[in-house]
Amino acid sequence: MRARRGQSGTIVRKGDQWHVRFYVDEEKGRKKKSVPVGPAVGKGRLTKAEAARKGAEIVDKAGVNTQAHLTRAEHPESIETLKQRVAWCQRFHRAWTESKPGSVTSMESHLTKHILPRFGELLVEQVTEKAVQEWVADLRRQTFEMKKPNGSVIKTYKLSRKSILNIVGVLKLVLGRKVWMSWEELNLGKPPRSKQRYFTEEQLKQIIEAAQDQYRVLFAALAGTGMRIGEAAGLYVEDVDIQSQVVHVRRGIWKGQDLAPKTENAIREIDIDETLTEMLRLFIGERTAGRLFQSRTGTPLADGNLRKRVLHPLLEQLGIPKAGLHAFRHSRVTQLRKAGTPQDLQKQWIGHSSLRTGDRYSHTHEEVEYRKSAAGHVGLDRVLSPKQSQREALTGQSGLVLKPTV
Repeated sequence: MRARRGQSGTIVRKGDQWHVRFYVDEEKGRKKKSVPVGPAVGKGRLTKAEAARKGAEIVDKAGVNTQAHLTRAEHPESIETLKQRVAWCQRFHRAWTESKPGSVTSMESHLTKHILPRFGELLVEQVTEKAVQEWVADLRRQTFEMKKPNGSVIKTYKLSRKSILNIVGVLKLVLGRKVWMSWEELNLGKPPRSKQRYFTEEQLKQIIEAAQDQYRVLFAALAGTGMRIGEAAGLYVEDVDIQSQVVHVRRGIWKGQDLAPKTENAIREIDIDETLTEMLRLFIGERTAGRLFQSRTGTPLADGNLRKRVLHPLLEQLGIPKAGLHAFRHSRVTQLRKAGTPQDLQKQWIGHSSLRTGDRYSHTHEEVEYRKSAAGHVGLDRVLSPKQSQREALTGQSGLVLKPTV
């Protein structure tokens, strides 16, 4: 068989409907196909010219004019659909074989919900930049449903820009860099600056003092170290060196299981102050092993339960706006920046790969008193004495009161 180039189909009328006829190449030969285009009579009827234009679009979307279509018919074993490429990636791609379970779970969710339903049966070469751009536009417009196992709807939601970027990122992993590096027009627009929550020093004091039992120590540790909640939940008693005043972060928790931390930079030593050291010393007591923080059944703390059952009720009780456990980490970065902590120590204690990441965690721009104090340290008082600067703001060097000029 030879590929049919430029096939636009033939428009025919069948009863009250226009149909487009075209050839489809299959393994056993060519087959004529007829697809409805639109009404030929009545309301919304199409002229033959309009039907021809719509018919040409149908033929184009069917891909029957491409060499890939002919290759698929003649050598079905030599072509590859995106679904087949995904199956290969799940077995051999580093993103699947070497990533943390949480990351793999997220990628599989994106594939099942969004990618395979749209592109699974297409040839890999048919997943073009234009097709992806149209898909992204649909993702931004679409409203999704979160359902219970019985099928009842919990809530409806729209995908955020970040979620869509993550979904597209998985598709790019499957396609490979050689494919998507040539794309120029795929654009999700400029992201709005998200508002991240953090706790002020006064709010941290209220939270820690109001918390009960182990949660008081846990919240103090989060505030005083900037650890991720998974890292704090993964601590063992032997990870706390009271003598040296150091906390060793060696693992994290994911779905109740000990795992290596999020990144290589997350494996670190965090120096702690005397107040937090004393709180940890009293909390550990005579224990020499076992989990530092744990549930009543001895299992690791689950961040979801901790947030919903402990933190949120406590914040409501104190009249503090709702925030997640990551707000403690944002607060710690802000405190380090305000204190002028050396950058290398900030990077080590927080466990970020770069200081630029920490920039997104700092909230010094929201600390009004800190800004005023900083302005005072670089104000005219460094040039003029306080009394002189105040006097000269009202008088000239001659001592006369300054009057506005007209």
